[in-house]
Amino acid sequence: MSDSIETQLAALTTEEKADLVAGEAIWTTKSFPGAGIPAIGVTDGPNGARGGGLLGTGTATACVPAGAVLGATWDPELVERLGGLLGDEARTKGCRVLLAPTINLHRNPLGGRNFECYSEDPILSGLVAAAFVRGVQSRGVATTPKHFVANDSEFERNTIDSQVDERTLRELYLVPFEYAVIEGGTWGVMSAYNRLNGIFCSENEWLLTQVLRDEWGFDGFVISDWFAARSTAASARAGLSLEMPGPGQWYNRGPIGEALAAGEMDDAHLDRIAGDVLRLLERTGALDGNDDCQPGQERELDRLEDRALVRQAAAAGTVLVSNNGVLPLDSSMSGTLAVIGPNARKAQIMGGGSATVQAYRNVSLMDALVDEYGHLDVRYAQGCDIERSLIALSAPILKGKLQLEYFNGHDWSGPVVHTRESASAEMVFFGEPGPGVNPEAFSVRASGVLVAEDTGEYALGLVQLGRCRVLLDGQVVLDATEGDYDRGDDFFGMGSEVITSPVQLTAGRETPIVIEYSSRDSFMLCGVRVGLKSQVDRDLIAEAVETAAAADVAVVVVGTNADWETEGRDRDSFDLPGDQPELIRRVAAANPNTVVVVNTGGACNLDWA
Repeated sequence: MSDSIETQLAALTTEEKADLVAGEAIWTTKSFPGAGIPAIGVTDGPNGARGGGLLGTGTATACVPAGAVLGATWDPELVERLGGLLGDEARTKGCRVLLAPTINLHRNPLGGRNFECYSEDPILSGLVAAAFVRGVQSRGVATTPKHFVANDSEFERNTIDSQVDERTLRELYLVPFEYAVIEGGTWGVMSAYNRLNGIFCSENEWLLTQVLRDEWGFDGFVISDWFAARSTAASARAGLSLEMPGPGQWYNRGPIGEALAAGEMDDAHLDRIAGDVLRLLERTGALDGNDDCQPGQERELDRLEDRALVRQAAAAGTVLVSNNGVLPLDSSMSGTLAVIGPNARKAQIMGGGSATVQAYRNVSLMDALVDEYGHLDVRYAQGCDIERSLIALSAPILKGKLQLEYFNGHDWSGPVVHTRESASAEMVFFGEPGPGVNPEAFSVRASGVLVAEDTGEYALGLVQLGRCRVLLDGQVVLDATEGDYDRGDDFFGMGSEVITSPVQLTAGRETPIVIEYSSRDSFMLCGVRVGLKSQVDRDLIAEAVETAAAADVAVVVVGTNADWETEGRDRDSFDLPGDQPELIRRVAAANPNTVVVVNTGGACNLDWA
């Protein structure tokens, strides 16, 4: 411990040290202005630095390729450069800690967060992780390789006991973290939700002290995953440095004072973990007195060189499995290009959960092909549906963006206290919804325009954590502001079941839509997702086959989305969802010049190839 940290530690009271090791709020640590200790911001995550918010809300940021793509580059130097970009983005979001990288292994191909992780290979994962860490920390931003350890599936992740013998741990699951610590020099590590051989990771002394600190020489901070702390004294003795989010349940002056008085922990344990937090502040420059990186002061970066770097990484991680002479497409070709598939018109660039960010731009493959081959007759066919649950409204059926107005109170009255735009009809709030918005009681009115593709009946649906109603053409058509609803599995299993109502729409007609959401009857995590699904009976595969047969080249874009690959649940099948395998077979039979683009975050069955 440096002399300056020793001095600051000695100047703090026991109560202040106890408060220091718990967060202040969802994304910030505590400040002690009288002691010269500022609060610092922390942010998810591996795909980009989101700043405040959750699940794709927050300030727009660069979205780097998902972890599985970075692993497929086999290029640590490139990943280190991406880390530098993410470090810069974190600082522009007022954060000195990036909650990344995710370096659990692809233990099972159905793991819900495999898209976040690099590979099934511990050495490759470790080399890429170390490079990521070096890049981010070169900008004065700490990393927290996660989730330490054996958190390799989403099934019952908060309580599951991962039973792993020591040899397997040391040869597989610990290896990426060992590289991140020894080769990368990470300043932080995030403890996992699960138990390891009967003991929760956040209070596992063998893991956090014997292996991490004593054997690997780690001298940084251990931060809990959000709500992963399970105890006071046992966690402090094990070496958990910082409980998040704040305010702490187990770490603060109350429970720590009681544990000290009971002799369950001693002052040395408290000094060690408080010193870890002070060292974090020192390493990230928070104690230097400059205010260029303050929590809540968020801005966009969006540099041209960053766009080029992200494109380079995406290309480097894309694998050409086979080619029978169809590729590359000639930029001077003439004729008709068919673009087919449920993922063709939506940019599926990230999975679901805490890794989700609001990207500066989302360019679908359809839009990119039109831009590159605009001289061709480019035709689109959906081919099939792949919805696992309710899909949020977005382009093209949502024209432009939703305009959001925030009010204090539950009833959409009084002055507008905050505004923003959203490209989709999903709003999720965790902590402060926006500047000037009361997180205890607020409401949001989102206004936009729908343009239906079919004439006929649609199922308008919503999933809510709180209360919501939807208006079309000024009339309430779906009202879930009263009544009881069963839980579904959206929003980490805390959201309602899908609540639906039939509506009639006309193809091509602009229909005003207003979504009114209230945080009433929610707790901490709150939000809503509104979707629309056509009930018009169409043979989508037959339409796609007809489009392909009339084209010179057919590009079929298949894959998954953030409902199939997401934090909170594992995939239930190795196959591509829906009728996509059959779609591929029939389109390929109709057009010998067929290109299949598999747009997934994890491995899938290619038995149709």
